[in-house]
Amino acid sequence: MTKGKWAVVLVIAVCLVVTVAAVAYAAGKAETAAPEVVQAQAFRLVDAEGRTRAEMGLLREGGPVVRLLDKEGKVRAALMVFPNGDPILALRDAKDRGRASLALAPDGNPILALHDATGRGRASLALARDGSPALTLHDAKGGGRVNLVVLPDGDPTLGLNDAEGKARAGMTVLSDGSPALELHDAQGKVMWKAP
Repeated sequence: MTKGKWAVVLVIAVCLVVTVAAVAYAAGKAETAAPEVVQAQAFRLVDAEGRTRAEMGLLREGGPVVRLLDKEGKVRAALMVFPNGDPILALRDAKDRGRASLALAPDGNPILALHDATGRGRASLALARDGSPALTLHDAKGGGRVNLVVLPDGDPTLGLNDAEGKARAGMTVLSDGSPALELHDAQGKVMWKAP
C-alpha cells in the first residue's frame, strides 16, 4: 500500500471513530436527560453529613407540607396547606416552640400572629372581611389588652381593656378630624367622655 492509500484509510478510520463516539455520546446524553415530571409521596434534602435539612410531603390529613430543619433536626419553618385549602407559614425557635405564623383565614383574609417563649399569642395583625386592619396586643395570660383598628370609614380607633378583657378606654379620630375619648368603669358604664 502506498503512502497516499494509507492516508485515505487513516482518514476514514478517524472519521469512523469520531462518528461512533458522537453517536455513543448522544445516546448517553439522551438516557440521562431529566424527566419532565418527578412523582413521589415525599422528598428529603440532606446535607453533606447526611442530615435531613428539608422535607416535602403530605400531612396526615392529606394537605401538602414543606419543612425546613436546622442542623439538630428540629423543624424551624413549615409551609402547609390544610385539606380545606387554608395555607399557613409557621416559624419555630430552637426549643421547638411556635413563635410566629402567617395564615389565611377561611374568608381569605391574612392573619400574622406572634407568640412568646411559652407559646402564648402576644400580638396579632389581621384584616377583617371589610378590609379593615386590626392590631391586637395580648398580656401574658393571652387576654387582649390593646386593640388598634382602622374602621371601614377610615376612622382610627384605639381600645384599652382590663385584665378581664372589658373595654376601659377608647379613643378615636372621627372623619371630620375631631378626637373622641371615652373611659368606662368595670361594669362598662361610661365614666367620662369628650366631646
